[in-house]
Amino acid sequence: MTPDSAATPAPFDHLNLNGQAVPYQVEGARGAADDSQVLLAADHDLTARAPWAAEGFAVLPGLPAPYHEALQTGLAALLREAMRTAGVPVADDFDIAQYHHAIGGDNGKHLAVIAQTKEFKHGQFPIPLEVMEAYLSAATGQPISAYNYHSDERVFHLRIVRPGRADHNPLHRDVWLPEYRDGLNIYLPVAGSTALSSLTLVPGSHHWPENAVERTAGGAIYHGVAYTVPGVLRPARSLDIIRPNPGPDEVLVFSPYLLHGAAANLNEDATRVSLEMRFWKA
Repeated sequence: MTPDSAATPAPFDHLNLNGQAVPYQVEGARGAADDSQVLLAADHDLTARAPWAAEGFAVLPGLPAPYHEALQTGLAALLREAMRTAGVPVADDFDIAQYHHAIGGDNGKHLAVIAQTKEFKHGQFPIPLEVMEAYLSAATGQPISAYNYHSDERVFHLRIVRPGRADHNPLHRDVWLPEYRDGLNIYLPVAGSTALSSLTLVPGSHHWPENAVERTAGGAIYHGVAYTVPGVLRPARSLDIIRPNPGPDEVLVFSPYLLHGAAANLNEDATRVSLEMRFWKA
């Protein structure tokens, strides 16, 4: 496909998630795709030695219990502190799954929280970073580091997706932004992550050529919200989108070359909060 095709593509305005049609609205100039290009073929594949290399993801048992619990507790505390800084006073035992009630309809305060949670420094990580690096090194069969040598930074962030809101990003590959190439991602549930709200992805799509989907040339506008990452405008092949749905004591490890995102929170009354973090070869 090319951006100058004379034919009008069929509309692509919803995704099928768990048998439910969920609205999907992406805007942006269409980008060109190289029919022969498979991005991962030229990059470092951190899933290659793992038994789940073909799928590009796995739901794994979490960190040793004391570390896993300390991580979730510490991340919840970081979110509460971000809420206070944004002018939303909450108690130390506030249930962060009820974030949407505390914020209410004040989008300005929500954005003030997001401005903090989208880029925490590694010094704020609640457990020794070496524990997480060793965990992923064992999972992939090679030394793994949280240091991004493309951008010379060490960061992590919390994803906050309220029920009934377009807080989730569009379907995309992280590696459409060059600074995320060669890496590995994790999704760790902190609160409100269920079969109705957890991250969605397309198994095996990390090996798809670029012409398997049509995407925006630059950052997508998804349900009226601007994102830095390009978004899928429409697929050229069937999308088998699933929610791996890791439990509270598990971790979803996945390739950033997979198509993922568009994870609408279909919970009735729970905000989904998750740790999303990236790693590279040490």
